[in-house]
Amino acid sequence: MDIKLAAVIIHDIKNALGVLEGELQDMTVNPTREQALLAHETCSSLHEKLIGFLTLYKASSQGLNARVEPVNPEDFLDGLLREHADRRPELSVTIDRRNMPILGFFDENLVGLALEAALQNATRFARSRIEVGCVKEDAGYLAFIVRDDGTGLGTKEDKPSTGLGMELCRAIAQAHRKGEQCGSISLGNRPEGGAEFRLRVP
Repeated sequence: MDIKLAAVIIHDIKNALGVLEGELQDMTVNPTREQALLAHETCSSLHEKLIGFLTLYKASSQGLNARVEPVNPEDFLDGLLREHADRRPELSVTIDRRNMPILGFFDENLVGLALEAALQNATRFARSRIEVGCVKEDAGYLAFIVRDDGTGLGTKEDKPSTGLGMELCRAIAQAHRKGEQCGSISLGNRPEGGAEFRLRVP
């Protein structure tokens, strides 16, 4: 793992812990449901960052091995979106079920981590909707897709991303291998607006 990236991620986690400490401190005075929900959201985000950091560390130090198994992509995405449902309740998060294969072969825990990172990114930028899907591509690749209707790549944020999400997704994609084939990721702007993330596994 790049030392500069590791330092940025650890600094970001430290800051998140400070935010959580402040939120919990506020709850000791006059606790409300809104405060509890905010603290829970901060804690969940921190938990995901730690899992992502440890997964990326393992990938760089020991290598990441995908446990490829047959999985129904539609059931997999249904479960993923149930866990993501409350991040921004005003957003419409749907599954594009067109051309979805009945069976795919991938590590659902690792791909779940990657798509959760992609969904988090899409949630930051989407105006009103996010769409996820899964299709078969040429040469036998399985592609997971996350689309949003935000302003697209190049949008400036008040708090820039650490880059953990994309590095994690890349490591997870590359852990999926089949002979000479290797997984990959891409992120680009859509002609109709917004961004599209694609994770391809052989």
